[in-house]
Amino acid sequence: MLDTEQSDKNEVQKRQGDDRLFCAKCHATLTRQCFAIHRREAHQHTVFNPAGHVFTLLCFIHAPGAGMLGKPSTEFSWFPGLAWRVALCIECGTHIGWEFSGPETFFGLIKPTLTTSSNP
Repeated sequence: MLDTEQSDKNEVQKRQGDDRLFCAKCHATLTRQCFAIHRREAHQHTVFNPAGHVFTLLCFIHAPGAGMLGKPSTEFSWFPGLAWRVALCIECGTHIGWEFSGPETFFGLIKPTLTTSSNP
C-alpha cells in the first residue's frame, strides 16, 4: 500500500474512533490513545538507564498488549516510590517499555515502539 493511502486510512480510523496504538514491529494492538495519562505532570518523558541509553516514554494507564518480564525492582526507578518491570509485546516479544507499580500502576511505553498503523 502506498504511504499516502496508509496515511489516509489511519486518518479515517482516527475519525471513526479507532485510537489503538500498535507494536511497530508486528502491528499487534498494545494500548489505546484514550489510556494516555500524565505522570510527574507530563505524558511524555525522556529518561536514561544506568548504561546511558536514552528513551522517550509515553505514559498509559492500561497496555493490554503488554506482557511483563521479571520481578519488580525499585532500583534506578524513573518514578520515585514505584517499582518497574520490563514490558514486552505479547505477540512478538519486542521490548516496548516498562510497567511501574506501587500505590498505582501504569505503563511507560517507548515511543518509537508504537505506531498508529495496524498494517505492516
